[in-house]
Amino acid sequence: MDLLFNAKVDFILLLGRSLHGCGAAAHHLERALTKTGMKLDLHCELLAFPTGIIASFSKGEQQRTVVIRTEPGQIDLSKLSRIDEAADLVIAGKRSLLEGTQTIESIHLGALDFPKWLMVVSYALASGGMITALRGTWTDLALATLIGLLVGVLDIFGSRWLPMRQLFGALASFISVLLVSVLGPYLPGLSQDKVILAGVIVLLPGLALVVSFVELSTKNLLSGTARLAGATGELLKVVFTVALTKAILKPTAPAAFDPNLGLLPAWTELPGVAGLAFGFLLLFRVRPRNMPSAFLVSVASYCIARIGTNLLGTELTFFVAGAFVAMVSNLLARILRRPGLITMLPGIILIVPGSINYNGFIAMFERDVMDTVTAVFTVVIIAVSIVAGMFFGNTVIPPRRSL
Repeated sequence: MDLLFNAKVDFILLLGRSLHGCGAAAHHLERALTKTGMKLDLHCELLAFPTGIIASFSKGEQQRTVVIRTEPGQIDLSKLSRIDEAADLVIAGKRSLLEGTQTIESIHLGALDFPKWLMVVSYALASGGMITALRGTWTDLALATLIGLLVGVLDIFGSRWLPMRQLFGALASFISVLLVSVLGPYLPGLSQDKVILAGVIVLLPGLALVVSFVELSTKNLLSGTARLAGATGELLKVVFTVALTKAILKPTAPAAFDPNLGLLPAWTELPGVAGLAFGFLLLFRVRPRNMPSAFLVSVASYCIARIGTNLLGTELTFFVAGAFVAMVSNLLARILRRPGLITMLPGIILIVPGSINYNGFIAMFERDVMDTVTAVFTVVIIAVSIVAGMFFGNTVIPPRRSL
């Protein structure tokens, strides 16, 4: 094989491994690598799934097949954006393959773009913001924010150890239930179930569920099925830990309700949702220059879902929200020449049915069959509505870029 053929293949493989590590879905990844191969005058056959990539390249009589085994990637929109820019420069001929390879490799292996303390704060913002969306009390808000901080510390500083990465979901769920159970009798106005849900909200795989439905709809059956099974497993891990810890600690009677610590005023929902959206922007590691647009799309999609449910019904509301996010994301990607995922993922995260899925599985452990069936059915309806809306939005304003 000639050296240029191998250099092109190595570049595409590095690009694929890097995008996979940034959390790119299978259909986005395959489309991006196939287009890159065409620009580099290579024929590519690709199969991407959450734990690996199988790729075959050919040009004339030269052929090469590679199997890559990876861990499921964590969403990092900052790295994804910079990797996309570096790949574009190579494809446009403004940088050599060697320069592009070195740039992408340095981005892929580089450290986080945000300080660790800020990432810890993002968990607190997400948990506290969730309480305002659930209309909890001031006590709920304080305790949920504290639990979010502890979960953030556990993730950011404990993830360097492999056992901690494997047990993170269970440990975070245990801490959430433990604090609520221990402090519940002494905190007036505490809504224990709301605080536990808010404490583990970042762990719920609502986004993975929607992405798996998208992959199944785009005929990426292997990836969609694997991602759906993985999301179900992660959810069961969280729910089982919550149910087991509750059973061990035994539910305690809450403190007497104090009217001075009543429900949060209605006006707190707006700053709370703003904090929730900003927390997820940090968790998704959105670049500072892309944050304003991603933040506005995220809050707007939440408002559509929040206001529209009573006016349009569940199915149509989430269809409209999904279509809105897709159209705005594709439009911004065309205008600003950047990946549409920068606004699409933050736009979807606040409307995915993660909390409903969680409540459904909790009901299953409590042997409440009707609530379980109702919750699962609602989750499927919402997920399908969002996916259908996204496909409609992509039809109205087609994506200019693979990502």
